[in-house]
Amino acid sequence: MLIKEFISETNKKQMISILFKHYGVENVKIKEKPIKRHADFDVDRGTLTLSTRYKTIKPSKIKQFLITIIHEIDHAMDAKKLGWKKFKDEYEWEQNMIAQGHYPGKTDEYWDNKFEIKAEKFGQDNWKKWYDKFKKEGLF
Repeated sequence: MLIKEFISETNKKQMISILFKHYGVENVKIKEKPIKRHADFDVDRGTLTLSTRYKTIKPSKIKQFLITIIHEIDHAMDAKKLGWKKFKDEYEWEQNMIAQGHYPGKTDEYWDNKFEIKAEKFGQDNWKKWYDKFKKEGLF
């Protein structure tokens, strides 16, 4: 069982490494800590935080794992394109505009944020090709 978990953890990190390289965000640091989601992108530090709660990924969770990682990579690509500070400022500006009611019908500072909508669409649009590629390569 430990060998299988070790290989699964290794394969998970290999998938992330391949994705980072493909999308040109190799400079993003990775750290691990117990969070509820599979991953989270910290724009202040340029860091992708991986959850230690998911040492292995169950087959039923691979889709969500890939969507989440690709979603967070989209944030890293935006930060690289705009610059870390500008991305953070624009993201927070969008949150504040929603919170202050400047966008009719938008009430959730996170899910109604244009950066989150874009990143989620990017994850949803791209997970399947990576799922097929990683499955073919035997990574899960």
